[in-house]
This record gives sequence, C-alpha cells and structure tokens, in this order.
Amino acid sequence: MPTPQNPWPSMSVPDPLPLSFDDVVIDFAGRRLLRGGVPQPLEPKAFAVLALLAGAPGRAFSRDDILDAVWGHRHVTPGVLNRVMTLLRHALGEEANAPRYLRTLHGVGYRFDLPASTADMVDNVPGDEPPRRRASDHAETTAPRRRAAVWTVAVGLVLAITAVLWWRSPPGDPGARPADANLAAGPVLAVLPLRAVGDDPRGQAFADGLSEELISLLARIDGLRVTSYASSFQLRGSALPRSEVARRLHATHLLEGSVRQDGERLRITLRLIQADGERSLWSQDYDRELRDIFAIQDSIARSVGSALQLRLNVGARPQPGPGEDPQLHHRYLLARGANGGHAANPRQAGLEAERALRDMVADHPGYARAWGGLGVTLWMLALRPAPERWSMRQEAERAAATALRLDPRQADAHAVLAAKACNEQRWSDCLALSRRAVALAPSDSIWRNWHANRLATVGYVNAALREIEQAQAIDPLVPVHNFTRGRLLDTLGRHDEARTYLMRADPSLSPTAIFFNALWRGDRAAARRAVEALPQEVPWRASELAALDAMARPERWPEVMRLIEANEAMAKDGMVPYDFTRLLLPQRDYARDIDGLDGVQREGYASYQLVFWQPESQALRRHPAFQAYLRRSGLLAFWREHGWPDVCRSDGRDGAVCD
Repeated sequence: MPTPQNPWPSMSVPDPLPLSFDDVVIDFAGRRLLRGGVPQPLEPKAFAVLALLAGAPGRAFSRDDILDAVWGHRHVTPGVLNRVMTLLRHALGEEANAPRYLRTLHGVGYRFDLPASTADMVDNVPGDEPPRRRASDHAETTAPRRRAAVWTVAVGLVLAITAVLWWRSPPGDPGARPADANLAAGPVLAVLPLRAVGDDPRGQAFADGLSEELISLLARIDGLRVTSYASSFQLRGSALPRSEVARRLHATHLLEGSVRQDGERLRITLRLIQADGERSLWSQDYDRELRDIFAIQDSIARSVGSALQLRLNVGARPQPGPGEDPQLHHRYLLARGANGGHAANPRQAGLEAERALRDMVADHPGYARAWGGLGVTLWMLALRPAPERWSMRQEAERAAATALRLDPRQADAHAVLAAKACNEQRWSDCLALSRRAVALAPSDSIWRNWHANRLATVGYVNAALREIEQAQAIDPLVPVHNFTRGRLLDTLGRHDEARTYLMRADPSLSPTAIFFNALWRGDRAAARRAVEALPQEVPWRASELAALDAMARPERWPEVMRLIEANEAMAKDGMVPYDFTRLLLPQRDYARDIDGLDGVQREGYASYQLVFWQPESQALRRHPAFQAYLRRSGLLAFWREHGWPDVCRSDGRDGAVCD
C-alpha cells in the first residue's frame, strides 16, 4: 500500500506543522481545516484523505491508493470517495469545474497542488494555534542541485554521513542492492553520465554537471522517480547490457547521451531507452548556442515526460537564480562536475571545488548557487579534525546564510544550517531545515540520509528507518545508505538484520559499527576480526582488543581503562575526549557515557548518540543523569511540543519515563 509522503510517518512521532496557503490552513496535528480563520466541518475520513493528498503535494494518488490508505481496503463503493472529494472541495472553497488545489486525474485518481506564488515564511494561526508553515515550505519548488562539494570532501569517521564520498562498491556487487527497497510502481528513470565528446579537457566536468542538472529537473516530472546521480555515476562506462544496468539501478528506463561544446555551440545527443528490451522510445539531437542551455534543459524534460506519458510540473521548475546567465551557469557546472563523487582523491577534489567556488563568489557576489555550493563544501571539509575546522565551519554558515538571502530555495544552504542547528540542539529548527532541504532536492538521497539520522537522534528511530528506505530507493548503489540503515536497525535492537546492511557498507566507514554489532549479537570472534582489520595507528584498536581479552579474563579490565584514558587524552581538533570502548566496561559510569555521547552528537562526526535509544541502554536511560541530559539538550521540551518517541513517555510531571 502506498504511504503518504509525510515527514512524520509514524503515529508515535509528531504530525507536520500546519500547512498554510492563500486563506487556508491545514492543521495536521489538530485534524482540522480552517478557511479564513474559520474551522470547516469535516468528518474524520474526509480529513484523512485531505492529509494524505496535502502531505504529498504534486503526487498523483490512484483511487485504490486512497481507499487503501484511509479505509484500509478497497471494498468501498466509488460513491463514498466521490462524496468525500465533494466535501473537501466545498471546505476548500473551490468548484469541481474550476479546481485550485484538488485535481481530478481522469483514469488515475487525484492530486493536490499548492499555489506556486505563496510566500515562503512562517507565522501564526489565528488565536492560540501552533506555528504554521507556508505552502512553499512543503511544496517541491525550485531545487538547486547538489554542489561539487557534497560528493568530494567527506571523512572516514563513523557515520559522518559525508562519507558518501568513499563509496567504492564494485558495480557488480549484489550486496549494493537493497533487496527490500521500496520501489515505486510507476516508471523509474536512471540518467547515465553524459559522455563528453571533443578535445576540451574540461568537457567531462561540464557533461557531469549537466547530467546532475538534468536529474534534478527530471525529478520534477509528476509520477516519475529518478535515480540519483550518485548511483548512476558508479556505472559510468560500464560494458554491461543496458538491461542489466537498469536492473542494478532499479530503473525501468535509461537516459543516455553525449555532449560536445565548440566555443559557444553545444551539441547534445540523447536517447531514452525502455530498459527491459533496450527499445529506444525517444532520441533527439540539440544543436544550439550555450545561451540556450536553460531552454534546452526544459525541452529535454518535457520530451522525456511526453515519451513516458507524464507531465513536467512547470510550477516547480527551477528557474535561473538571481544574477545567473548561461555563461555563469556553465562555469558553475564545471565547478560542480569536477567533483569527488567519482574522483580518485575526494579531499583533493573538494579543495579544488572550494577554490573554484571562492573565485565565483568573488567575481559574482550575487550568485546564490555558488554561495550555497561554497557553504556545503566548507562544512564538509570542516568535518575532518583540523585546527582550522572551527573557522571553516563559521565561514560555511555565513556562506549558507548569504545563499538564502539571495535565494531562499537553496537546498545546500538549508542543509548546512540544518546541520548547525542540530549540532546546537535546536531541534525544531534542525528538523524543519532538514525537511526543507529534502523537499527542495527530491532527487538527492544524501539530504534524506542526513534527515534520517536527525530523526533518530531525537528518538524517532522507526521514522528514520522509513526515511533511509526511501533514500535507498532513490540511490540503490550508495553504500553509505547501507551503513545508516544498519545503524538504525542496531538502534532498534534488530542486530541480525543490521549486520546484513553493515556488511554492505563501505569498509572504510563501518569497522566500529561492525565491531559493536557483533558484540550485541554475542559473536566475539566476529568482533575480534573487525578490530584486527583496523590499521595499527587507530587509537581505539588497542582498547577494543583489550576489552575483548578482558571479557574472558576480567582481571584485565584495569588495563582497558588505562588505554581508554590514554586515547581520550589525545583527543584534539574537535574530537570529543570519549572512547566508545567505555560502553563495554562491566562497571559503567553512566554520567560519563551520557556526557561523552552528548558531545559526539554536538560535534556531528559520529552516530553513537543513537546508543541512547537501544534496548541495551535501559539502565542508562533510568539513570538520573539521563533526565538531566534530556532537559539540558532540549529533547524533553521538544518531545512535549512535537510528540514522544517510542521508548519514552511523559512521567506526568516535568520529566520522562524511558523504557
């Protein structure tokens, strides 16, 4: 059964903020619809249908989708749904023959459209209502694409999600394919990296940037799911049959082609392929001037949509940003295309992207895309322990703020400011900005991955798991999603399932996760193999091996403690003085553990704050220091406002009971 695109997809987590457009407010939490400040009478099933459709603006729902989701089955007469739609139209103040929001798709079902012109801001519902969001906070409006930095500068620290840069799964590795990913019923398009033709040494960088640009635009076609470029680029130049490429990308259709640039002339050749039989559905040559690049992209998207009998969502089409012209756009694509998503040295590629973007903002200070790209590049570089990381992070924040001032639709800038808010434990801002980044860049699975981790950090682990499943559906070949899914399953106590996904993750990212997973499963031999595989210079290698020995020889625990303290004394450049081996001590200092895990979360370089929510941490959650942590971190106040996680509930006074 299709699930609504709800940012809070579990009954145990909060509903979305109220959605405001024109004179209408949909109060999801209060289960009511207001028009002109006046509540409209709606029966429960009618509001449930409205919440389903408005929770995913622009998405087409079949009649069966709606009946399954709201009534739980399809054994309802067609007249019931027709009557509900009539009630909703009346409540929204529209007529069936002149719909503004509820669209009837003949032969399909219904779609909810938001007005494209609604202001992008937040204010208050009349009276003592909760804060509400404007329609554009929810609609998938202009989505600036992933910047070069996103794939270029990640670190190999545990669950710095930026480690997406380090994926190196061989294309033929079946472990890279999540067998249970939720795949869309409709067409799924994979855009293969465009080939550069000609002698221009920068040609491939431009072709790569254009490939990513097309992916982001094609994701705006109603009813089409587009595989992110992170997976498509892993099959660059593959000699596999196109049907096998499509199978590995979970795609029903492929778009392939080439780009040649001769001075101001562009020649783009494209072919749309039906994956099952490699049948060409559409092909086209574009021989135009560079100044026509935006019109070319629009034409490609419309042609692909027409060939698949789908429609480009024109209202959500990203428009050229302030101060943008084709030449500037071309320069930006070069900077983004020369990235480490497929570079041999991701950090070096990130530094090159930083230099190119700094030059762009110096030459064109009003160009929002370059500011957003620079912000996320610097933020990713600042995840590496280094003396300059604090100043670099502050500069990243300033660049992101500049990008949003110039264009409030910059997904990269929202992602940077979301990371800042999360590190500062401003949870409402953290999740609101994070959801916004996902909505603005629907084809970008990494922002969805980050959002999953943020949901889990505040305790909404089941919601986070659903989010990472969607990320894997978009990007089936990105090992970092396997890592995140494994960590979430461990957090839920599903350790055998977690092992499957952790073993599919990038080996440079997962040794510590595999080590703890093995211990939670009771497999000390596997835990030892994971530790012994670490390089000798890794500080916690010695403490983890000593802990394994002490489990068989308890008299060795004092030696483990000495090694832990030695490791913690060496922490510098933003690394928290906390060795995760403390989690294995027979006599736990829960207050020390809580402080250490709290510090790791605020630094943002690992995921082990998720240990708070594991079944194995019941004793920790019952310690008085945990109640103090919930207060000082703001989690307690956040839950009271937005909803309680699965493992905690109100104690009826001023605290929480966490099972």
